Formats: sequence, C-alpha cells, structure tokens
Amino acid sequence: MSKREKAVQVTVDEQKLPDGTTMSVLKIGKETIGTVQPLADRFEAQLTDGDVYHVKTVDEGVEVLLQDYHLHRG
Repeated sequence: MSKREKAVQVTVDEQKLPDGTTMSVLKIGKETIGTVQPLADRFEAQLTDGDVYHVKTVDEGVEVLLQDYHLHRG
C-alpha cells in the first residue's frame, strides 16, 4: 500500500534585524524550522535545534533547511 502525498504549506517570512540586514524565517504550517541570514559574503542557514550550515545563496539555505526537515522530522 502506498502513502498518500500530503500538501504541505511552506512560507518564507522576511524580518528586518536591528543592524539593517534581512533574515528569512522558514515555516512549515505554523512551525518554524529555521532561518537564513547574511553573514559577510555568504549566508548562514540555522535550524531551530541549533545546527548551522554555511551556504552561498538564500535559495540554497532554504533547500538545505527543507532537506534536513524532511530527512529527520518529515
């Protein structure tokens, strides 16, 4: 018996930080799974459990967060 595919709503909210940079907050439903924020010439993708990944673009950071979420919690 195969599993049914679930429709999952993924949202990316932008938040301004006090230093003027923009942080992207990734949510699945109402649960926040991580953030992506600029760090010098790269970006830092951080999960809510504290794992940190250094990526080249915001899109790559969102991809990494989604992959980790589906691998460990999805």
